[in-house]
Order: sequence, then structure tokens, then C-alpha cells
Amino acid sequence: MHPARTLERFFQGTVSPWPYAIVRVATAGIFLVRHSDWLRPWIWLEHYRWVRGLEFTWSIAASPPLVSPLVPGLVLDETATRWLVYVRTALAVSLLVGARPRACAGLLALVSYVLFAADRYRYFHHLHLLYVSVAWLALAPLGDRLNIERAVRRAWSALRGTSSAELTAPDWSPVWPLQLLRAFVMSVYFAAGVSKLHGEWLSGHTLEHMHRVGVISGAPFATLQNWLGYAGIARLTCLSELGLPLLLAARPTRYAAIALAIAFHAFLSASMRVSTFGLQMVVLLTVFACASRATGANST
Repeated sequence: MHPARTLERFFQGTVSPWPYAIVRVATAGIFLVRHSDWLRPWIWLEHYRWVRGLEFTWSIAASPPLVSPLVPGLVLDETATRWLVYVRTALAVSLLVGARPRACAGLLALVSYVLFAADRYRYFHHLHLLYVSVAWLALAPLGDRLNIERAVRRAWSALRGTSSAELTAPDWSPVWPLQLLRAFVMSVYFAAGVSKLHGEWLSGHTLEHMHRVGVISGAPFATLQNWLGYAGIARLTCLSELGLPLLLAARPTRYAAIALAIAFHAFLSASMRVSTFGLQMVVLLTVFACASRATGANST
């Protein structure tokens, strides 16, 4: 088959709207929890060690404020930072409930990166992943389920005794945004695996140093280290990250790959401080746990 035709079939078809809604709500929820300490009275999370109130409002208010713009000249004072944080929070809430979700996702990613660019010391890998995830979601039909706008219009229509076909949620959504999200998830694992293809990592020296200085710890890591040694863990990690994209891409191994990935992230979260990274990836893995209804072809 011609490559262009194969690619066209890959992006054609429909899928249940629920994966988009689940990823949207879960991602927005993680965003709100990670950028605040609202849950401090009930649960202790890693970022509570430095976050007070809303993320980034505390750092600019510290005396003296130490900032280093990632983009030269982009220096935000305390007032500008605070208002951007308020806008960011409102956009995340709108994304959570489904009020203009696609526009909110795009604006949320933009505002988040502006706050990043104003101070390079705000950067964390897991936040970068979170913001990229939100940006990709802006391409998806996020309002086909769990949409507060449709719910309000439907309630108002019921009160008036009228009805409209526009108020009926679609049974199916286009599959191409889901395929892009899948490719994004696979690229995260692939990039992580490729970055470890060098002697320092594969020999186990990097892991040994991280363990010695306390970056890695915990009973799961100690147990695996006794079984495999540092080099064995290093090579197994690299193999897992390079293999997961292949296993996720193939339908026969997809669900086994999801289970393997969840176990992998559980091990990482138990062995080192990765904040919400593991939970973010588990949420993104849900895009593989559904079958599409391809047009004139098998599901993928």
C-alpha cells in the first residue's frame, strides 16, 4: 500500500469521546493540585516542601527576588506574575469542567510557558511534560463529554420546554487527535531510552552515584539492586523505555504494555522524587486503552 494511503488510514475513523474527557479532567485536576497546596490539610505531596499557596506567586514575593529570565528581557514583576498565575488557575478550572475546553487548553499552555520563560529556575521536567500535554489536548474534541456548557444549555432548554439537536452529545469523536496523543506518549519513552544509550548509564555508574548521594532510595530499588546490580537496573530501564513504544503501538501487546508501564512508573515513584510525573504518564496511557472505529478498516 502507498505510504500516503497508509498514513491517511491511520488518522481516519472515530473513537469513543470518553478517552478525551478522561484525559482532560485528570490532566486539569493534576495541574490544579500540582500548582497549589490546597490539599495540604488532608494529604502531603512532594511539592509542598516549597510551594505556599499558588505555584510561582511565592517565589517572586520572596526578598530579595532572584530571577533569571529564560527569554532575555522577559522579566515579570510581582503584580504581573500574580495575575498570570490567577489567569492560569482560572483556565485550569475551565478546562476541568469543560467550559470552552480547547481554547482554555491552548491558552493554559501559553500562559504556563510565559511563566516558565520569565524565570528559568521555575523549570521542572514533569511540569514541562504537563504543559506539553495540555498543548496537545488543545487539538482534541474535549467538549464531547463532561461538558458544563452543554449541561447548562440542556437544563435551560428543559426549563423552557424546548429541545435542540445541538444539545445532544456526539456518539463518536474523530480519532486523529488520539493518534497524535499516542505518538506523543511513545515519544516520551523513546526519547528517555535513547538518552541512556551511552556507557556511563549502561555501566550502572550513573545509578550508583545517584544512589550514593540519596537521589535514589527505597526498598524496591534496594531489592532490585541486590538481584540485578546497578548495571542490570540501568540496562533494564533503558530496554523498558525503548521497548514500551513498540509494545504500545502493537494491538496484541498494548494492554500488557500499559500494565508494564504502570509498574515501571510505580517503581520510579517509589525510588526517587518525580512529583506528579508517574501519575501524568498513567493518565496519558489511557489513550491506548480504547479501540477506534476506523472507516472501512480494522480498529486500531
